[in-house]
Amino acid sequence: MLRYSLRQRFRYRFDNALSRSVWVVLLWLGGLAVTFLLTIALVIWLTKTGPGDEPTSFMQGIWYAMTRSLSPSAFRDDQGTVFRLIMMLVTITGIFLGAAIIGLICSWIDRRLDEMRRGQSLVIEEGHTLVIGQSDKLPLVISELVEANRSERGRAIVVFCDKDTVEVSREIRRDLKDLGTSRLVVRNGKPTRLSDLARVNPQLALAAIVLDESGSAAVVNTVLGLHQLIPAESTAVIVAEVDDLDVASALKETVGERLIVVTPARVVARITAQVSRASGLGAVYQELLDFNGDEMYSAPIPAHLKGRTFGELELASSRGTIFGLRTAAGDVLVNPHPTRVLASGDEAIGIAADDSIFSIDLDPPVWRPAKERVRLAEPWPVASVLMIGWSSLGSLVVGEMESHVAPGSTLVVLVDEDVHEADSLTLELDALNLTNLSWSVRVGNTIGREVIASALDEREYAHVILLCERQHFEVDEADARVLLALMQVRAHTKGGGGNVVAELLDPNRVELAGASDGQDFIVSQRLVSLLLTQLSQSPHLAPVLEDLFDADGNAVAMHPIERYVDPSPMTFAEVIAAVRETDAVAIGYRSASAVGQQGALPGGIRVNPPKFSTVAFAPGDAVIVIAGTAS
Repeated sequence: MLRYSLRQRFRYRFDNALSRSVWVVLLWLGGLAVTFLLTIALVIWLTKTGPGDEPTSFMQGIWYAMTRSLSPSAFRDDQGTVFRLIMMLVTITGIFLGAAIIGLICSWIDRRLDEMRRGQSLVIEEGHTLVIGQSDKLPLVISELVEANRSERGRAIVVFCDKDTVEVSREIRRDLKDLGTSRLVVRNGKPTRLSDLARVNPQLALAAIVLDESGSAAVVNTVLGLHQLIPAESTAVIVAEVDDLDVASALKETVGERLIVVTPARVVARITAQVSRASGLGAVYQELLDFNGDEMYSAPIPAHLKGRTFGELELASSRGTIFGLRTAAGDVLVNPHPTRVLASGDEAIGIAADDSIFSIDLDPPVWRPAKERVRLAEPWPVASVLMIGWSSLGSLVVGEMESHVAPGSTLVVLVDEDVHEADSLTLELDALNLTNLSWSVRVGNTIGREVIASALDEREYAHVILLCERQHFEVDEADARVLLALMQVRAHTKGGGGNVVAELLDPNRVELAGASDGQDFIVSQRLVSLLLTQLSQSPHLAPVLEDLFDADGNAVAMHPIERYVDPSPMTFAEVIAAVRETDAVAIGYRSASAVGQQGALPGGIRVNPPKFSTVAFAPGDAVIVIAGTAS
């Protein structure tokens, strides 16, 4: 059996103490100092070598030892050779012990400051929005949260990721100069580690947004950790970005209604298919999703309107445009039948500039539906589509388009033969079993002026879609190729032809595509960022967005003004009244007279316009409606 010396045991205990905490080390040093002072006092008392080498008491010896260790100049007037030597030893020892204690305290303060800089401290916030992960979407998400918080003061946005907090803060503040009324808090740690996750106080958060930083596995672990930390009775919502549909489904089943899963590829595919139906729809969807301008909110319906109809409710808000209901049971109805009777506990869902101004503040006139009503379901058009480029997103986009076009529609896919094999693409398209779309594959240089011009001249396309070839090029090059192809299309069509939808991977490059008159729309991860933020602040709107993006649900559409009224000067309230006779809901318009107006989107598009201002509608103008789709 091994035996250790007393010195080894003492060294072992001392080393362990040093590795624990600065307070343990200070305790050791304090004990050592007290022991040393008592020993010196005992020596002075026993050897009778006080000042002038005269006898002194034990307590007086403690006083001499303590004052000499704290003040080196105190022994200059001492008398007696032995006493001076002892006090000099005390002073030197006191200097070393004092230096050690001061050094430890300074080191501890420095470590604490370093921990604060690295974001290791606890977050003591309540009602904050937690953003977990660091990706290209982070600055956009923070920007939208700042806009969402402008009507509230002091709301905190907590960013938590496994990155240097100084760099993360610098990156956010580089893109976002004004935080408005929000406070930004950045913390460092591993989101997949439960103890680190607990430091950002998710149990008291309003919502948590989980960005896909390094794959679905990290997102799954983070979401499960949040699910454990957030109490069951909490109303906090978790919005997670998950690419894999199977993983998303399994995660939803495990966590339950608290979790809202956003699948970026499917979101981009759905939005691409939706906005390709008509020019300007992209701007409308972006207006509904972002917090800059008008967005969707809900408001309680006053008791005096109980028993009235939804058709009457449409004209009951002076500063909002109502398009749906949320029942007392929590069901969400988009474009309900206008004769639906309002019940106690119902809430209005509408579009307004801010939640603080969206209210039911008008007493609408009594309305009775016309005896002869025509329900005008939104028919899917026969469309001709040119798709330039191909990626894994292509199959999703084509699959969504199949649900949004009528039989007899055509699709031409132009791909670079040096990047894609035409036979493989043919097999991939054939596996989609398309019935509404008849398709063909064309090969050529997808960024070449002559090839693109030849493809555009082959027939008149209603829609042109440019996809990023993410599997074959780096992000920078893939985006550059899309931008170049977009410039070629614009140059050839000179602003005419159908609408153009282009996909960019980096949301920060959207501005490089140039200003648009509403004819073109750039689809990017920016839309995913907007959706994540919107759902985190208004989780009850998830069914609304699901309905609008679903091919079998309602759809945002632009209908000719002549479909409802004779083009002439009138108010938007009159347009709403005319549209409700067709069981649709008007939410805005596109008019040449609105081009350049304050609050108008590119192309003269107005969403949630003033109800009682006169608009000079003319032939060719359109009404933006939410209507059921024709099956």
